[in-house]
Amino acid sequence: MTKIILQGCNLFAKGEMMIYQQKNIWIGLFCTVIAVFITIFINIPSVRVDSHDFKDNRGVRHFSNVPSFPEYRLYLKSTSNNFFESSLSEKFSTNLDPDQYDHLILKASLLHDVDFSLLKSIIKVESNFDCYAVSQNGAKGLMQIMPQNFFFLNIRNPFDPEENIMGGTLYFKQLLEKFNKIELALAAYNAGPNTVDKYNGIPANSEIKRYVKKVMSHYKDMTGT
Repeated sequence: MTKIILQGCNLFAKGEMMIYQQKNIWIGLFCTVIAVFITIFINIPSVRVDSHDFKDNRGVRHFSNVPSFPEYRLYLKSTSNNFFESSLSEKFSTNLDPDQYDHLILKASLLHDVDFSLLKSIIKVESNFDCYAVSQNGAKGLMQIMPQNFFFLNIRNPFDPEENIMGGTLYFKQLLEKFNKIELALAAYNAGPNTVDKYNGIPANSEIKRYVKKVMSHYKDMTGT
């Protein structure tokens, strides 16, 4: 009789253990579902930090978000969504993440040695981060490249963000080297280098001046200068 009772207790204990394990499984599944729901449906703001860099005696660039000595300079200043929402372009889509192409802008910046914040400011004014933007004169993509320049800038698909940013940055770098001044390079990017050559500077055209002023305003806000 005692043996039967002990066997019954063991079976009962095993049954309780199975129920406990099943309960834990269901609790685990429930927590997983909740976590997935939060990840997908709730917009958690990303942490934004400033980045600094410096070039050592060997020409090697070092990056840090916590500059440890004076040689570091501000390279990438974090920007809040409010900054971009306060001056949205009326030409293109407005509900776009201004930071979604940062990795491509940084890649182009390092490859062609053009300031990150300046490139991002150009893209802001040109397309407001709409990779499918098309202007009235036919310029396409994030940096609004004209079709006649696609071949020379190695752009097969102007709506591909990486191709457009890389091509546009290469073109702007060429203009910087030609005019040796940011404002003149911006004017040439907007109106063409021949126009800047013709007027020996920024033309009196109000639209070109307004474009240069707009890009420089965003650039100064981003770099804090």
